[in-house]
Amino acid sequence: MYHFQINKKLLPMKMHYFLAMAGLAPIIPFMSTMSRQRGYSTVIVSLIFTILPLPALLVRPAIGVITDKYKCFKSAIILNIVVISISTSMLMFIPGSVVKTEIDDENVIKSPLFWLFFSTIILLNASVSARTNLEDTICINLLDEDKTKYGLQRMWGAIGWGIMSIVSGVCVDWFSKGLEYKNHTPGFIISLICYLLDLYVVSRITMNVQNSESQIGPDIKKVLTNIKVVSFFLWVVAYGMLLSIVWYFLFLYLEDLSNIYHPEMKPYIKTLQGLSLTIQCFGGEVPFFFLSKFIIKRMGHMNVFSLMFLTFAFRFYLYSIITNPVWVLPVELLNGITLALAYSATISYAGDLAPDNAKGTLQGVAGMAVMGIGAPIGSLSGGYLFNRFGSITSFKLLSGVALAICIIQTIVNQLINRILKNDSVKREESN
Repeated sequence: MYHFQINKKLLPMKMHYFLAMAGLAPIIPFMSTMSRQRGYSTVIVSLIFTILPLPALLVRPAIGVITDKYKCFKSAIILNIVVISISTSMLMFIPGSVVKTEIDDENVIKSPLFWLFFSTIILLNASVSARTNLEDTICINLLDEDKTKYGLQRMWGAIGWGIMSIVSGVCVDWFSKGLEYKNHTPGFIISLICYLLDLYVVSRITMNVQNSESQIGPDIKKVLTNIKVVSFFLWVVAYGMLLSIVWYFLFLYLEDLSNIYHPEMKPYIKTLQGLSLTIQCFGGEVPFFFLSKFIIKRMGHMNVFSLMFLTFAFRFYLYSIITNPVWVLPVELLNGITLALAYSATISYAGDLAPDNAKGTLQGVAGMAVMGIGAPIGSLSGGYLFNRFGSITSFKLLSGVALAICIIQTIVNQLINRILKNDSVKREESN
């Protein structure tokens, strides 16, 4: 008779992912609308989110190198959660959270409150980037040889994100009844409760840390000069660019649709935005994180990337033809491919490529490619397009860009496989 068994070694990791993502859900997706509520223009908002990921260029690789060298993964992630909690608390108490009219860009730049707000979300985002690198490295370590099981662990983060997205959205709308603006205090409180619980959960994680006498530098240099690895990181940069468009501009687009076509939906827009995140998670991410091991093993990592780029093209095109914000909800099912499946392929492939003594370093490099290079490019280009052409035309153009990347990536991947196959044959013949 079959007995359901719980892997006690991986249980704290699953709980951490749940609480960590649940804590981010009430804050990160609403950051762009919070910024605009403060009177910042689309140009300022896009500038914020262009600069916001840049610290990841240094933070992710640095935290990877430090933890690989000193084997202090658990201490580092505990300290990181404390910093995230502090920055979230600071963000909650910064004054001047709402204005009725848009502030001139020059006056925004001169405002001390803007710089306080900006520096706080920089600290928050840098801490989240470091935590993501740490938790993925710890998870890969716990999985030992089968890195494709990563998605089964990360799935619980999607569940936490999905639950708290709709809960926080409903709470913010309810708490804001009768007000001309949205009061996000309930979201901040939910986040802080999740982080407090997460501190205990992380303290219960046990991982096997093996000391290695070999140096990190030569091993990483050998990996990073491999043509297959170089191309992989180029596609990861493109992935981060497209992903940032959804992260930073989708909610602004939904509010534009509400203002232009359906003003009667404005009192419920946060609930709708929260519901879109819930559908992203439960309708898209959870199934594809669960199936990621099966799909990646049969398709291969690079073919998964081709599918992801094609799906982005389709997703952006669907955005461009929507007039009612409600119709975005079924489109968000595609997030299972564009985030869950593609992110699982990224992390597991980086884990397979990394030497045993440099797994944190290579995860940091992969994270840097997504958040430190790709996301700023996407935010800057997205801000320009949305400001210059409007949201509808911008999504049509971005759909074409994603399709072009898909075609180029597929061709390049086939060429690289053919080159490596020919080199392998030549080596066998010479022997």
